[in-house]
Amino acid sequence: MNLKQMLAALQKELLEIQSKAKAEGRDFTDEELTAIEAKSAEATDLKAKIERIEKSEKALADLVEHGKSDDSAEDNPDDFKSVPIGERFTKSQQYADFAKKFPGGSIGQGTPVKIESARIGTMKEFFANRRSAKALTTTTARIQDIRVPMVDLVDRPRLTLLDLISRGQTAGNFEYVQVTAVTRNADIVPEAESATDDDALKPVSEISTELQDAKVFTYADGYEVTNQLLADAPAFASYLETELEYSLDSVIEDYLLNGTGLSGQPKGILHTTGVQEQEIASSDPMDLVKAARRAITKVTRLQGGTVTGIVLSPEDDEEIDLMQDLNDRFYGQGPFGTGPQTLWGRPRVTSERLEPGQFILGDWRQVALLDREGLAVQAFNQHKDFAQRNMTYVRAELRAAQVIWKPSRLVVGSLAGS
Repeated sequence: MNLKQMLAALQKELLEIQSKAKAEGRDFTDEELTAIEAKSAEATDLKAKIERIEKSEKALADLVEHGKSDDSAEDNPDDFKSVPIGERFTKSQQYADFAKKFPGGSIGQGTPVKIESARIGTMKEFFANRRSAKALTTTTARIQDIRVPMVDLVDRPRLTLLDLISRGQTAGNFEYVQVTAVTRNADIVPEAESATDDDALKPVSEISTELQDAKVFTYADGYEVTNQLLADAPAFASYLETELEYSLDSVIEDYLLNGTGLSGQPKGILHTTGVQEQEIASSDPMDLVKAARRAITKVTRLQGGTVTGIVLSPEDDEEIDLMQDLNDRFYGQGPFGTGPQTLWGRPRVTSERLEPGQFILGDWRQVALLDREGLAVQAFNQHKDFAQRNMTYVRAELRAAQVIWKPSRLVVGSLAGS
């Protein structure tokens, strides 16, 4: 007997007690009152249980039919920890409403398509789902300890610039004090021998600072897709996952490095005051390697920092891989080796946003990307003549602020005369 049947039986017993007393034209006896109270309490408990079960069943049915709502990624991060970003969009309520309106992707030519903006997660979750982020193991170099003569057979995804920087959150625009240079004058102070003994003066270290604005900017990209692809949830989720990672990585990297700080752009590392410079003597890759070693000293000895990574252009990264000794042996791992990519023991990272003959190294924890609104995706065909062509414009946006706390902990290497 289920709960509803038990409740019906109790209600029947209560009616029988009431009918019997009414038929005999009398009040309830003490025994009947006790039974009524007990059965009423039992019936109330059964009703509460039934309501909870029905509510849970409805919630489960909605979850199966529509998927998570657009707020689920933020409110229940554990539920979405392993769900790819693209799949979150196709499981959002907004996409479910679209799929329900056009079952099987039956979108006629000229039919308006509009999927409202769906919040599919925070920036932290976006980075957590990146393939390269899963390879991180240590706080600095993310490199497995070298063990000779064992062979490292682990295939590690290559690190990117966005794996090196710090990440966090912000409530909006704010001002911060940026440390552009530090001159340390700490010393032993002798006892003063007179009131005019200058040798006994306490040293003063000098910290140069600038007041900077951290403004929230919108990083966005759009994709032109067919209505058929849009209606195919698994295929569209896979497409969106790949495109989001590449496109948003690319635009964020570009402004982190090359942003001018003018015309509505954030200020990138290459335009930030206080970043140290290191000259590269020539285009010979050996000169770049030597310059990188000198730049490491500028961070570790002169600024007391830690070098967590070296960012190079793909072309310079290639030249370093191809370096050989006089016997034509590769200095590095060669064409058949696997393992971590390093330079002077620091992870080597490539960025298409750096020109050949440039590198940036230093403590990348001093560079931060602070999430403001997380990642949102919207789709509509009120764009150009897309409605006539059965095409839809899909737009992804991420709002965040760039911060460079201590630019003196970074060094930019460039060719002499450039």
